[in-house]
Amino acid sequence: MSPSLPTSPPVLLADKPAVIETSVREAARSAIGVKGQTQIPRWREAVPRSGRRRVLALGLINASFSLPLTTLLLLLPLVARDTKSSTTLYGGTLIASAILAALLGLPLSDRVPPAKRVAAAIVLSINAALLALLANLIPGIVIFLVIGLGRGTLFGLSAPIIRTLAFDATVPEARARTLARTHIGTLLGAAAGGLCAWLATTALNIGVGQALVVAGVLGVILSLGSFLLTDTAVGGFEPNRIRRALGKVHDPVFELRPTWAESIVRISSIPTLRFSLTAYVAVGWCTSAALIIPIVRLAKAKDLYISTPALVIAISSLVSALILLLASRGLEKTHQKSPEGLAAVISLGLILAFAGILLTGLLPKIISPQLALAGIGAYLAWVALDITVFSALQPEDRAAAAGLSVFSLIGGGLVGLLLISAVSALINSSTGYVIAFAAASLPVLLFWRRSKKLIRAAGPDLDARLGVDEDSQSFDEGVSESGQAPILSARNVDFAYGSVQVLFDVSMRVNEGEMVALLGPNGVGKTTLLRVLSGLEKPQGGVVRLAGENVTDLGASRRVTLGLSQIVGGNAVFGSMTVYENLTMYGFSLGRDRASVKAGIEEAFEIFPKIADRRNQLGSTLSGGEQQMLGLSKALITKPKVLVVDEFSLGLAPIVVGELLGMVRELNSRGTAILVVEQSVNVALNLVDRCYFMEKGEIVYEGLSKDLLAQPDLVQTLSLGGVPEKDSPAGPGNDLSTTKADADSKGNYIS
Repeated sequence: MSPSLPTSPPVLLADKPAVIETSVREAARSAIGVKGQTQIPRWREAVPRSGRRRVLALGLINASFSLPLTTLLLLLPLVARDTKSSTTLYGGTLIASAILAALLGLPLSDRVPPAKRVAAAIVLSINAALLALLANLIPGIVIFLVIGLGRGTLFGLSAPIIRTLAFDATVPEARARTLARTHIGTLLGAAAGGLCAWLATTALNIGVGQALVVAGVLGVILSLGSFLLTDTAVGGFEPNRIRRALGKVHDPVFELRPTWAESIVRISSIPTLRFSLTAYVAVGWCTSAALIIPIVRLAKAKDLYISTPALVIAISSLVSALILLLASRGLEKTHQKSPEGLAAVISLGLILAFAGILLTGLLPKIISPQLALAGIGAYLAWVALDITVFSALQPEDRAAAAGLSVFSLIGGGLVGLLLISAVSALINSSTGYVIAFAAASLPVLLFWRRSKKLIRAAGPDLDARLGVDEDSQSFDEGVSESGQAPILSARNVDFAYGSVQVLFDVSMRVNEGEMVALLGPNGVGKTTLLRVLSGLEKPQGGVVRLAGENVTDLGASRRVTLGLSQIVGGNAVFGSMTVYENLTMYGFSLGRDRASVKAGIEEAFEIFPKIADRRNQLGSTLSGGEQQMLGLSKALITKPKVLVVDEFSLGLAPIVVGELLGMVRELNSRGTAILVVEQSVNVALNLVDRCYFMEKGEIVYEGLSKDLLAQPDLVQTLSLGGVPEKDSPAGPGNDLSTTKADADSKGNYIS
């Protein structure tokens, strides 16, 4: 680190530990249901009637999916026999539809507008149920294949919507019980599907076709329960509660709807999600194993009736649903106590699932209790996983995370199903079953290696999302010291192109209405820093804030919406377009507000009369100065809070630069803060209020321009890439020989 002038505004030290106020953190956590208490109100007391209706509707939707699917899986050998086709062909069709659901659920998970989530859930669930009924009414492998793929598509589209609706359905204090009840719908649907299959293969002998039709009709009836759904905001009660807890009136970042790619980039940088994906694979693996085991294990048992697997599924699903309902209250207590405790439940649930699956192979005759144990373990882990992961994410990113987790769940389920089926077929003995069931528990062992990392990450990631982590607290303290939030700031930013690191722990700021220059020799990382600030590159570490909001993971287009524009010297003009067309292109960032675009263009022509005279001339035919004027006119149209200009005077004659300086000052006088990268130190120091010097990817100096102008030797040293020595001569009133200890006490070192 290098000293700055004492007259510069103080910058918060990176090496001073930030102390988070306990009351702030507790208030923020309490807003999302983590209250550190164990007093849990009754379900009806905690959840309003509208919330209970949503939970009931979501449970019915889940049941409408699981009921006909379970019936079909249990009766699949008989369906293949009656249609004179192979079981493998039907099974392959189901696998293909599951793969399609996984592939579609990932990229299309957040494409439904928030205001239409309920309508989409209703339409998708009812159509999926109708397709299941249609497949049961019209026999034949071709129809089964077409309808199966269609149903897989609908499931892939609806699963992320239903899961985010479940998370937002009620108050955060009842979130664990809410998710548990929606999963109970799935288990009850599976139990009903098992009963339908059992009726088809017992003395009642209603027939396979009739049983499938009954299951399809019941699925359609259950799907009609989706009409009980009522709309809820993205994030449910959370956003308003958090804003009140932290004293925020407005959150412009929350109002932006990120693209799928932006959401994936943002969530992939969160350790909690990365460590959880293996757990989702394990949950999918265990739930599919609990469903397929009775079919595989009992199909070859000559002393058992063919209806036994169906009865086993029905009993184990009912038992799992009952235990999950009873356990949800304890899960709620753990959730409210601490995020780390809830993350530990994931490991516990997967251990129970592992034990249930393994015991099924060891005790082949009586398997309902073991399957119930596997089911309750898997669903406990699933509920804890969803709460842990979604709580660490911004509400607008949860749909993408839901799609990613659905992909992992289906992938784990398919691999588990194929492995159990293959090993059981190759090794037709008790030993073979034990091997197959033990292999189905491998993801549990893989997750065990990452479980401690997940538990350690759950709390910090939750605090970071709420804005009560150490970095956010440090920023708030810096604001209180300087009296205002910087309009643009970077803190401890690291960036690398591949394996070559370019920026090292860079921190800087631009205050509202201020003009700041970023100076230094070529190749020291100035342009790269501007690209990071503008959202064209994502840093490997550190935080970028715009108007006090964390925009580190937002793309360039989103930052333009929030008030940041960049002009690249020599490349700010579309050469094949006229001046007027260029100005119109700048206005596209304002959306459909044509009146504002037109007013901005007229204002640009007024301030830049030279480009007004060339409004119909191609951009490529303008002089360098005129092109820079055209680029600067962007600020008059988009009216950004901060304008970033790279290579301001590149290739321009001094007289042209002089004209541009006056125009930049005019833009600044209208309220736009300016950050400029400039090769000419004299030009920069005569333009800006403050400046930073960079060397080898680091900020080595910060100072007021008026003070640097009085120290030409120091300016020359910095311009040549040197770092001022602690014993270098100081100008009037500027003690540059300040020791690091003294500077630390004054807050004058760049952090």
